[in-house]
Amino acid sequence: MTVKQPSQSSSLDDWLCYLEAIHPATIEMGLERVAQVAEQAGLLEPFSKIILIGGTNGKGTTARCLESLLLAQGLSVGTYASPHLVRYNERVRVNGVELEDQYHIDAFKFLDDIRKDTQLTYFEFGTLGALSIFKRCKVDYILLEVGLGGRFDATNIVSPFASVITTVDLDHKEYLGDTRELVGYDKAGIFRSGKPAIVGDLNIPHTVTDYGDEIAADMVLSKRDFYFTPLDSQFRWQYLDFDWHFDKPAIPAQNAATALTVLAKLELLPSYDAVKTCLANLQVEGRFQQLNATPLVYTDVAHNPESARYLATKLQELKQKGFKIHALVAMLADKDKASVLKEVTQYVDSWSFASLSGPRGERAENLKPLLDSSCNVTLFDSVTAALDTQLDTLASEQVLVIFGSFFTVAEAMEYWRK
Repeated sequence: MTVKQPSQSSSLDDWLCYLEAIHPATIEMGLERVAQVAEQAGLLEPFSKIILIGGTNGKGTTARCLESLLLAQGLSVGTYASPHLVRYNERVRVNGVELEDQYHIDAFKFLDDIRKDTQLTYFEFGTLGALSIFKRCKVDYILLEVGLGGRFDATNIVSPFASVITTVDLDHKEYLGDTRELVGYDKAGIFRSGKPAIVGDLNIPHTVTDYGDEIAADMVLSKRDFYFTPLDSQFRWQYLDFDWHFDKPAIPAQNAATALTVLAKLELLPSYDAVKTCLANLQVEGRFQQLNATPLVYTDVAHNPESARYLATKLQELKQKGFKIHALVAMLADKDKASVLKEVTQYVDSWSFASLSGPRGERAENLKPLLDSSCNVTLFDSVTAALDTQLDTLASEQVLVIFGSFFTVAEAMEYWRK
């Protein structure tokens, strides 16, 4: 069936539906097709300095931290991240601001015209669209978040000024493998010979450093070259001659330390006071974000064991303040659901499970058996249905924490926006 191309005056939603319809696969590994179109579009020519950011967790927070610190110095920055929570426009920012729909429409029309018979997935179109917009806006730096893995991700067609791996853990096992060594090797594919390669993981798989050594990447490694030390209400960052203390930010200190090291390595780090201000004001949507004050409600995109471990530290802090925690969880069926729940169980007093719609969504009743039979669990057809019922029943000493997927957080955020 032939799908008709929208026009340049069509809506962004029309274009996004078109991009989904013209390629049957959500993910198709390989760089040949996307690199071919990128070359035809003039997107492989150096027009900005690119920092390529890969990792299992923390890509978005590290990118947001880098963006804030670069903007504080008067530099122009384009940032590409995925997935979005509510609106597609969230994926592309220029100088910290989302763009009007027409920027995306213009980019998609341009790319769709020149690709001819070359097939591109939705994510590949989005990646090339972002690069096209950044070229149009003539930004100084591009922060490009890797979508899946690294070696064969569409973002890896570029020649980065520096590459970053935030963390390495198990996720997308069907594509990346079922060991940290396999995952790490795939992610290290974003390294380049002689170029800075900063790794923030605290237990770096040998496959990452082995590959870095093999291609002679200029590696800067956590716990060898730079350090961050959590303190009671602060964290300490050390690298070369830097030994700085900051109040704990709203993002994981590990990601902040990785971002600081990237800029220090590139000789782009602003003053201590500028960094302190940026970290104090940094908030990333969907990362332990407070949605409501009375009752107290937080939401987090934690959906794999590593991100759940970080969420557990935040829940522990709430417990230490005397709160009881009610968790509202909705997840995708292809995630390691049991491991995610195991990481947080000791801090949760009561549970609600909600079903997620869509072909990958897990049913609430399939989550319940993953907990001990003694746990207090309520089931709902959706996150919205759970919120409609539960917000009025929370006691003053209870905190509602909503997590499990980007889709879960998006539904919760949309609930409050309405």
